[in-house]
Amino acid sequence: MDLSALRNQIKSQRLSLSKSEVISLSKQVETLLFSLDFIREKSNFFIYNSIKNEVETSGIISTLTAQGKTVAFPLISGENLISAIPKSSEFVLDRFGCKTPAYYTVMKSVDVAVIPLLLCDENKNRVGYGKGYYDRFLKDKNCIKIGLAYDFQVVDSLTPNSWDVPLDIIITPTRIIGDIL
Repeated sequence: MDLSALRNQIKSQRLSLSKSEVISLSKQVETLLFSLDFIREKSNFFIYNSIKNEVETSGIISTLTAQGKTVAFPLISGENLISAIPKSSEFVLDRFGCKTPAYYTVMKSVDVAVIPLLLCDENKNRVGYGKGYYDRFLKDKNCIKIGLAYDFQVVDSLTPNSWDVPLDIIITPTRIIGDIL
């Protein structure tokens, strides 16, 4: 199956999840994420607001905020992403339907980046939505890169492009793939 067909199949499978399945599976991912020791030690988190039945991140965001962590969100600026720390509780939708801070400051140093994905593999390669925003953002960041996925999004092997930035860890409802730092 070619990558385009595989992307469409995974998108369809993800969209077919019920709200209760998304909540239940996402809670399992969240539990595994917070079981990682380094999460308690890090301060600056970059994380997406989930859309279209992606692994739900609202609980993760709430917990990080309650723990006093600095939380920034992806915001498109031209052809690039910036890490936007909200200055208020007001969010707006970007052209892809993602919630981004209406007023923000830019996070200078990211400790942990939680990245959305469409597909990933056992070698921690990631396929996103094809625009390259996250690869451009991550290429010069010295941070821990974590992908959140459902088990059906993990395939045996992908062929990465030269510009693709691999993840350090992938967390699914049933396992953690990669070295636990």
